[in-house]
Amino acid sequence: MTKVMSTELTQNVVSAAHGPTEAASSTNMHPAGGGIDTEWLGGLLNISLAQYAVPGAVCGVLMPRNCESNRSSKDLKAETDMVCAHAGMVSTVTRYPVLPDTLFQIGSISKIWTTVLAMQLIDEGRLSLDTRVVDVLPDFSIADAPDSTQGCTIRHLMCHISGIEGDAFPDLGRGDDAVAKYVRYISRFSARTKLGGPLSYSNGAFVVLGRVVEVLRGMTWDEAIQRYIVQPMGLHHVCTLPEDVLLHSSALGHHRAVATNVPIFPAPVEPTDIWQLPRCTGPCGSVSCSIHDLLVFASLFLHDGVAPNGTRIVSAGAVQQMLTMQVSLADQGVGNLGWALGWQMPNWGAERAFGHGGATEGQRASIVLFPDRRMVIATLTNADAGTEMAAHIATCIARRVGIAPKIEPQLVPITDDVIPDNLKATICGVYERHGEHIEFRAGGPTGVLAIIDPDDDDGPNGVRLVLPLHRTTQGFYAVRRPDERGLTEIAFLDGVDGTHYMASGHRVTPRVRTF
Repeated sequence: MTKVMSTELTQNVVSAAHGPTEAASSTNMHPAGGGIDTEWLGGLLNISLAQYAVPGAVCGVLMPRNCESNRSSKDLKAETDMVCAHAGMVSTVTRYPVLPDTLFQIGSISKIWTTVLAMQLIDEGRLSLDTRVVDVLPDFSIADAPDSTQGCTIRHLMCHISGIEGDAFPDLGRGDDAVAKYVRYISRFSARTKLGGPLSYSNGAFVVLGRVVEVLRGMTWDEAIQRYIVQPMGLHHVCTLPEDVLLHSSALGHHRAVATNVPIFPAPVEPTDIWQLPRCTGPCGSVSCSIHDLLVFASLFLHDGVAPNGTRIVSAGAVQQMLTMQVSLADQGVGNLGWALGWQMPNWGAERAFGHGGATEGQRASIVLFPDRRMVIATLTNADAGTEMAAHIATCIARRVGIAPKIEPQLVPITDDVIPDNLKATICGVYERHGEHIEFRAGGPTGVLAIIDPDDDDGPNGVRLVLPLHRTTQGFYAVRRPDERGLTEIAFLDGVDGTHYMASGHRVTPRVRTF
């Protein structure tokens, strides 16, 4: 790593452990053009914990010092302020308080870290976006898909268009060969899609990318994170292995304590009995860190790859590539515009934005990057409802500085109109992939019922849901789950090979049978 001119970054931290403040009352939650200070942020966090029944959380904002919200990025000062807040407890069992440096699992935000590791190798000329995976991993394969096996590139992995099965989480042991074992394990699954799309979110693809890093670096992915990102950036609260997390204050996840078909929100929660995902899936989701260190990492994308301590971690060109759309998601709903390299592109209207969520065993995380404003918002939580809570917090903060999306995906207008017969034919049927089974059948108040079997993200109290399928005014569909305040957007699309898919949560599921 090289040293360049230092980018100053200062931090203000507030404990929100003593209850909400007037600064973030429900009547003062969305004022445009206001400032972000510790009192206001702490109040917002405390109110949000109560509204969503999340035991504990941290949130933080990076923003230019003394800048006006409508100034262009070229006018912004390099100096950046960090405002953070922490509240609640790390576990409902111990009831220990969340501290400023408490570690939370960031889940799939880890994919951005893995992408940076790969982009560093590209900077060094040891890899390219068009390098074929088999040229680095000769044992890589996708079952029954020789063309995909031979043609899959690093770009395909980073953009979720490889077709690699996305949601298999086997426990392959704790050895240093766990990621290598996963690459062999995932080869038994058939391709979820054709190579090149449609886009379908793939944890498996990022484990393969992590293995590429391991082979070219001659070390484990865990070691590469420390040696090539954590240490040169001067971070002190980033871990990937549980024995290292134990040296710090750390959060325990919590699931909804009642069945998911019971319309209680906020619902009571109970602690998880599993703390972390298996080691073999590390590159797709096993980073644990403090809110401070997550925001410092994110600052790389505000300052052309240079850390606050002046160390260049990745080239400016690599940052630009990571913030350039690679795949459009226009046919999968209004929630996301597309995918860049590692980063997704959430729909914030005219405001250019990049982001990512994270979900592990009862922990939820979210980060949103507004590069033109040199602003980052991040929230880390220890409950399933943290996904919606983090989205709420990001919206409140963004509106306070004058950013307001034209369409909030979870608030898309829906109709109660009966779905006509010609559209029912394109919807009804059985849709299946690994870990997911959904049926759409004629019936119900809108003419189509969605029958959704529980998956791993629903926790131990997940049950089958039978919900009316609504049309949205944007031309897509949505269901309202009883365990969530917002809507779950759904789209139906056809692949180039004629396969009919249901798309939701940037995953596609093929229709395997019609009625």
